Amino acid sequence: MDVKQQLDDLAGTNYLVFIFFYADWCPHYEWLGEALADYEKKTVKYVQVNIETDKDVADSFNIGTVPTFVLVHRGYELWRQIGDITVDQLRLVLSEF
Repeated sequence: MDVKQQLDDLAGTNYLVFIFFYADWCPHYEWLGEALADYEKKTVKYVQVNIETDKDVADSFNIGTVPTFVLVHRGYELWRQIGDITVDQLRLVLSEF
């Protein structure tokens, strides 16, 4: 399933969707998947978007800088951060929603 279809499918659910926009040349934040694993079982779905291969999706979110992190619920953006994020910051953001 492509990223656009995955995001479209999730927009109709009650999950929070945590989107990580990246490029091959930027840090990949391998720890994100592990940090989100506890949340994924309950409330959060994690989607990675490569801005070079999924440019249309990145453009639809107006992504100009990577890394960028976006939290979406039912198609509405709740939170965005451009630049680095730590595990503690991620957990704080998710606890707010």
